Amino acid sequence: MDPVLKSHQYKAQLKRETFIIIKRGTIWATYISCVLAFVVLISRYNFIGDNVEFIELHSKFAPLMTVIISGLAWLKYRTLFLVTMSQTYFYLVLLIMSWCYVLISFALKVGHSMPGLGSLSHVLVFVFSLALFPNRNVMILGILPFLVFSVVYHSFHYPSALIYSIPKILCFLGILISGQKIISGWFFKAVTRSIENKKLLQQFKRLALIDGLTNISNRRHFDDVLTQEIKASLRTLQPLSIIMVDVDFFKPLNDSLGHQVGDKHLTKIAAVLNSALERPRDLVARYGGEEFVIALPDTDLSGAIRVAEKIKLAISDAELHHPSSKVSGYVTVSQGVAQWQEGMVPAQLLEMTDKLLYQAKSSGRDRYCSEHQAL
Repeated sequence: MDPVLKSHQYKAQLKRETFIIIKRGTIWATYISCVLAFVVLISRYNFIGDNVEFIELHSKFAPLMTVIISGLAWLKYRTLFLVTMSQTYFYLVLLIMSWCYVLISFALKVGHSMPGLGSLSHVLVFVFSLALFPNRNVMILGILPFLVFSVVYHSFHYPSALIYSIPKILCFLGILISGQKIISGWFFKAVTRSIENKKLLQQFKRLALIDGLTNISNRRHFDDVLTQEIKASLRTLQPLSIIMVDVDFFKPLNDSLGHQVGDKHLTKIAAVLNSALERPRDLVARYGGEEFVIALPDTDLSGAIRVAEKIKLAISDAELHHPSSKVSGYVTVSQGVAQWQEGMVPAQLLEMTDKLLYQAKSSGRDRYCSEHQAL
């Protein structure tokens, strides 16, 4: 697929994945900031001459440590996936501004500028470029203050080497942007592969659970659902009924009109059965050949009989041509209706329903039979 089409197709997913990576990168940058602050503090303790300097040193790091501790506490309270984009970017701005305060505070201390201050700014550039790599604009905005500081810092301390400092920073920025482009390309490919794999998995699941001809559930899916619904009925003490539906004289229909017409009729019958169900938990499945089965949770026998009557009328209204039928010029169905009783396993319920279906067929077809009546 063309990369532009992929980008458009997966735009929303890429946006979500990008933000997740940035949130995780922000957490990582917070931990690295904590380590860097600790290292800088330890290295500066050797140069402290009195208590005034000790207090002054900690005052420089106080905003940074406050932001770090508050940020980690907030993330722990909110959890990663509940933090919004605006909250993340707001925290990033505070973290970057806190580091800028530390750098500027040491740079402005006349006669006592901290050795390695330029190197610290370079390390921070790498930290935030890695943390924010999925979004180029955010990454550049994140590292720009440290790059500007590096240029200004070197211009004051090494004014004669300014001609080398600016090209060095520009090359540095060019390398970072190029690297970001390569890494974000890998990231894009990884996300698109992940999306495609999920789609393939969904298709495989659909093939395993959906009948390919009628586009409704297949026997395997129905058996799983029936087992779960029986367990639910045991817990809630609510009734459960099923209806088994068989198309009357389907083999003669195939012989007279052909298998293609027979398949079209099955597809239309499946749609009629599906439209007869009104609740989300009700399930219709193709159970084999021309046989369908319906699960009706929270439905007693009288409620299931009403559904069977509705199906009978709906099939009649569909007027599907059937010249080989012995009961009508159109397709009809026979139905067995049964209610689950405590102690029954799925196989026993299906066996009882199948017997009622056979009774409906033996009684003349185009009717339904239940445990108490046959109409």
